[in-house]
Amino acid sequence: MGKCFKKGKGFWRSCACLGLVSAVLAAPVSAQAADSAVLRPSGTLLSIDEAVTNALKDSSEIKRALARLGKEEALYKGTLAEFFPKLKAAGEAGVATGDSRFLGYLDTGIEQPIFQGGKAVAEKRRQNAVYEVEKLRLEEEKLDLELAVRVLYTQVLEEKELTRIAQGEVKELTTECERIKKLSGKEVLPRLESFKIESHLESVKHSLVKHKETYDYLLTVLRETVGVGEGEALDLQIYGSIPEAADGLESFLDASREADPLYKEGSLKIQAKQYEKRSLQAERFPQLSLSTRWNSVRDVYVDTNRVIVGIEGKWNIWDFGRLGSKIRAKEKEIEETKWAEDIRIKEHEKEIRRLFHEARALRQKIRMTEAFLKENEESYKNEKTRLVTGGKGTGELLDSFIALEEARVASVQAISEYRIQIARLERTRAFKPAEIETPSEMNTADVEEDRS
Repeated sequence: MGKCFKKGKGFWRSCACLGLVSAVLAAPVSAQAADSAVLRPSGTLLSIDEAVTNALKDSSEIKRALARLGKEEALYKGTLAEFFPKLKAAGEAGVATGDSRFLGYLDTGIEQPIFQGGKAVAEKRRQNAVYEVEKLRLEEEKLDLELAVRVLYTQVLEEKELTRIAQGEVKELTTECERIKKLSGKEVLPRLESFKIESHLESVKHSLVKHKETYDYLLTVLRETVGVGEGEALDLQIYGSIPEAADGLESFLDASREADPLYKEGSLKIQAKQYEKRSLQAERFPQLSLSTRWNSVRDVYVDTNRVIVGIEGKWNIWDFGRLGSKIRAKEKEIEETKWAEDIRIKEHEKEIRRLFHEARALRQKIRMTEAFLKENEESYKNEKTRLVTGGKGTGELLDSFIALEEARVASVQAISEYRIQIARLERTRAFKPAEIETPSEMNTADVEEDRS
């Protein structure tokens, strides 16, 4: 057996070595194929929908919500058991002093509730309402997690693009800085020009480091969220067209009332409180049960062995107002819950209105930044031409370059901010698909029409 184990061990070592050699030989080919974008082992980029799906599969928040749901389901099944008979048994055996040294007691029976004033039914319905609330909370956890992934995905793409812009700035400014240093050394240009571009170069380097570190941090968080290991290649899919909040505000409100679990959750909470009140009211009625018992007692003065069939009952006739006070307190609790849910819904719809109008403003901000970007691109080209022809100095070119890069950054940030706002808006209607339009397909006149 030891020989067979050694042979098997040697076989697996050979396979491992062969796999390692294959990976080393395939590395140049893989690096060349992933020159523009790093592909995942499946051969596709990680899209935002795939990121959401992966996050939902292995999320601690979802597992916690499932555990809560399982607890309430078990409690609901426990309330159903109250409708079935109960088997009871009690016994005692021992030795005592006196005339009869041995004594024994045994009492067994089956008890079937036949009337409890509706308490068992109320408890069952109350627990069912609580169970349904937990189901809705599970859906809310999923929606919140999807929103978090979509926001994180957008932020990673934003920092990646800002890093790329900063890299281009550093590269171009480094070349220009060396050229101006040479001209300053020859006293063709004043030294102030050299100091000015050097200080701006350091500022751009700081921006590059800041965006690169932020990108690395956010990408690590995204990896952990979607369950992608450190050894697995990961690249994100670049967004295509920009989603537009083209629907009217009322359509968002109607969709939210239909799809958002928040609305159903409130009514179920009120139902649970109402069933709690009904359970308290049931205690005013007598409780009757059909009972079948076998009773065996052996002691000094008694020696019985009998079967008892009958109806057992108990009734709390008067408790000096204790039960009535509990019922009135529960009525006030129901009223409090109703007003709390009303306030919660109003705040929710107020948030929808805020998100909608801010999204419309951010959409116009994207158009504004695009216009500024085009203007600064053309201005930078003109300044370059004037510098070559000797009509302008390096200071004007540097100012034009700074304005261009700031316009690029502003454009990226505006798009990212708008996408995050749209994701939050779509969360309010459970990420119901929205109309997709590019900014070029709409103009300011469309905005005025939508407002009217």
